[in-house]
Amino acid sequence: MRTSLIVAAAENGVIGRSGSLPWYLPADLRRFRELTTGHVVVVGRRTQESIVDRLGHPLPGRISVVVTSAARAADGPVLPQPSVPAALSVARAIEGFAGRDEVFVIGGAGVYAAALSEVDRVYLTRLHAEIPGDVVMPPGWLGGFTLAETTELATDAEVPYSWQRYERR
Repeated sequence: MRTSLIVAAAENGVIGRSGSLPWYLPADLRRFRELTTGHVVVVGRRTQESIVDRLGHPLPGRISVVVTSAARAADGPVLPQPSVPAALSVARAIEGFAGRDEVFVIGGAGVYAAALSEVDRVYLTRLHAEIPGDVVMPPGWLGGFTLAETTELATDAEVPYSWQRYERR
């Protein structure tokens, strides 16, 4: 079972600002949907709330395992878990039962940091700019990984970016 982290980060490590993404990249949102649909995702409570606020519902076509200290009722396929290890365990069990082999960690920063030691692969959208924000990835977070693939994208986007795939060494 592969555990993958999927994140968009600026060169200065910024991944968020005021509870949302500080950029809008439609092609990257489509890629996120294509990679994660049909899989189980592990997500923090605040990130889950921002998704529901934006879409009006949980991510379609995915089971969301939400890391939260409060068990609460949720619409759709949403399972609360009290910790990142518990969430990963439940996500892997569901994914395996369904005959699939990849779980995605989709944020936020605390969930990324707590899951990093369990991650085999990173799908990184690297924004080629320093962008102001108040949520960042931890320093040296890619230290245990090797760049396996880069796809350079057109520079006509709001911010030039590339897709990178890292594998655990």
